[in-house]
Amino acid sequence: MKGRASIAKYTFTDTQILDTEIGWEVMSDWEDPIMVKHGEIVTKNGGDILEFGFGMGISATHIQSHDINSHTIIEINDDVYERLLIWAEDKPNVIPVKGDWADSIPTDKKYDAVFYDPYGDMKNKPLFPWLIAPYCKEGAIVSWYNNILRPSSVYSEGYEHHHHYWDNDRISYHEVELEIPEEARIKWYLEGEGNIYYAPEIIMGEQDNRDEFKRIWMGKRGPV
Repeated sequence: MKGRASIAKYTFTDTQILDTEIGWEVMSDWEDPIMVKHGEIVTKNGGDILEFGFGMGISATHIQSHDINSHTIIEINDDVYERLLIWAEDKPNVIPVKGDWADSIPTDKKYDAVFYDPYGDMKNKPLFPWLIAPYCKEGAIVSWYNNILRPSSVYSEGYEHHHHYWDNDRISYHEVELEIPEEARIKWYLEGEGNIYYAPEIIMGEQDNRDEFKRIWMGKRGPV
């Protein structure tokens, strides 16, 4: 289920990536404080980090500033992937993967943390908790780009059934003060008022497994 990033043509500048056809910002340098926090969150355990979406490499660079074992980055866009390869040339612990993250996760290990921030991934996004569960160690840290400017997320209020699985009682939110351009306050990018971003963090446990998620997703009450 490939998202828009698989076909999008981008314009790259020193401060942003722009989806040329529709005029949307894919990523901008004003998001740097957000990525600093996500980098801090997903490297708490050290170990093996899995990241979806490279963009301008802002989050990846901050993740690299911490003590980790390996850093697998999956990117689907051709032009962005070429930039990832160049960025990774002097980083021996980086494992670049070309493809749609939902079916391109390497199976040779389980991960200590996952960061999700692919562009235009509305088809796969609802299934993110389900799809990553088999690749996470127990106790793994998961974080994702949060479009909602309040202590909540699409996984606790936006997708049907998800609030039974990843509700706000399980998610921790880390506040980040920002200067947000008004053009970024559009639906599906950042929704809400104010200049506080809430970076989510969830710890994967025994309940986070494929069969349990499938049972909840399908609305069943008994074993799958």
